[in-house]
Amino acid sequence: MPLILIQRKINMRDINYKYLLLTYLYFFINPSVLLSQQLISDINITNGISVTSNLMGLQDDLPFWLHSNKNGSIDKNSANINNYITFSGNIYKKNNLSIDLETKLLSRLANTSSNHFEVGYIKLELHDYEIIAGRFYDPLSVKENHLSIGSFMYSNNSLPIPKIAIKTKDFISIPKTNDIVRYSGLIAHGWFNSNRYIQNVYLHEKYFYLNIKYAFFDAKAGIVHNVQWGGYRDTFKLPSDLRTYFEVILAKGSSSRIAPSGEQSNVVGNSIGAYDFNLGLIFNKFDLNIYRIFYLEDKVSARFRSPWDGMWGVVLKPKSSTLFRNIIYEHINTKKMDSFDWEPRGTANYYNHGIYATGWTYNNRVIGNPLILGNGSLISPIYNNIVIGHHFGIDGEFINNINFQFLYTFSRNYGRVEDQIVSYLSTGNCPPVENTVCAELKPISQLLKKNHSILSSIYILSKDERIKYGVNFSTDIGDLYENTTGISISLEYKLIYNKY
Repeated sequence: MPLILIQRKINMRDINYKYLLLTYLYFFINPSVLLSQQLISDINITNGISVTSNLMGLQDDLPFWLHSNKNGSIDKNSANINNYITFSGNIYKKNNLSIDLETKLLSRLANTSSNHFEVGYIKLELHDYEIIAGRFYDPLSVKENHLSIGSFMYSNNSLPIPKIAIKTKDFISIPKTNDIVRYSGLIAHGWFNSNRYIQNVYLHEKYFYLNIKYAFFDAKAGIVHNVQWGGYRDTFKLPSDLRTYFEVILAKGSSSRIAPSGEQSNVVGNSIGAYDFNLGLIFNKFDLNIYRIFYLEDKVSARFRSPWDGMWGVVLKPKSSTLFRNIIYEHINTKKMDSFDWEPRGTANYYNHGIYATGWTYNNRVIGNPLILGNGSLISPIYNNIVIGHHFGIDGEFINNINFQFLYTFSRNYGRVEDQIVSYLSTGNCPPVENTVCAELKPISQLLKKNHSILSSIYILSKDERIKYGVNFSTDIGDLYENTTGISISLEYKLIYNKY
């Protein structure tokens, strides 16, 4: 793809390469300065470039799987040329204390060009615990499988939110259980950017998991709790003091007089949570992993009013085959959303919120499952959150160093709750239940839009595994998106790879 064609469409004056150039100068021209001082061990430095485009034109939208779950690195509305450089290394290690550093600097040339750190954090490890500060991939976004479409709380669909977290390094054995019963947990505080309806919003995140592992049996169960809280808009200010923070942690109503009435009577902030269950079975010829995520939007959903909402998944990992390494199937359902039978579907309006109107998004991308679609608006950006989806993925190795990946996603999409309402009914014609939607409805079947999204990928590694070539071919077929086809070509080179 000739670069000149893209340059004609983009204002080059808007592109600032100073950070990328400084990084190149430091690592490319004289990396020995750093290494000779022996400040950092286990060095990893990787440079990569990719070109992504719709086959119909440089300014056309990309297929779903060429921009989704890419950590917000791809502009879905045009062709992209991405150049990145990653650095990771251990900067201190003594006894049980270890300090690690990792960065990934991205430079994107597209309709919306960008130069930013996709990843940038410092991590302190002490015994079985970690403190991480910066922008990093959330553990929940990668905990299942790289073939997954993504959890309901976090996927890899958006740029990571900057935060500081205290977490267990892995599962920790509970004393006197012979390593059969273990636990893991995390508590974090994060910061959303200012480009939102409510500005300077905080993120509270925590989770706790128990694990029972014995012989061929490996079961995990956990609860996940995320809250958007605090912030302001013009003269409207939400409480953000220390007392409010503890109310957020405990999922209590606000005691502040300046808090909206809904936060005083219900809970502080916008809660995004889940019950997360995972069953692993270990056999001689394969491993089997079955999981179920119950999505929680409010107190009602925590009492299982919508038991079918959430995600089911199964991962099969053959042990005797290199052709197939992982096989995954996932089912996604958000159709109920705490609705009564007489209400429209989707009344909980997943990922949208009345006060935190920009919802569960970051940098114009949905933070959770990418089948729930947003348009980047500051107010009610989620326009398709009533979804039934089926997702299939497989990866493996054809021959030595030639790897493949295949994804297929089918979804039935019904928009959101407002799309079903013809007109609201008077109070006298409504059931005697508070806080319900009473309206004349159109059949939800009239809103149905089907979509098929496919991704086929081939990756070729050099014999020393320092060079990686990639080709990704993707297409969308259906009513949700325009039928479209695209391609991505990538090259990755490990400049320094565990050399010292």
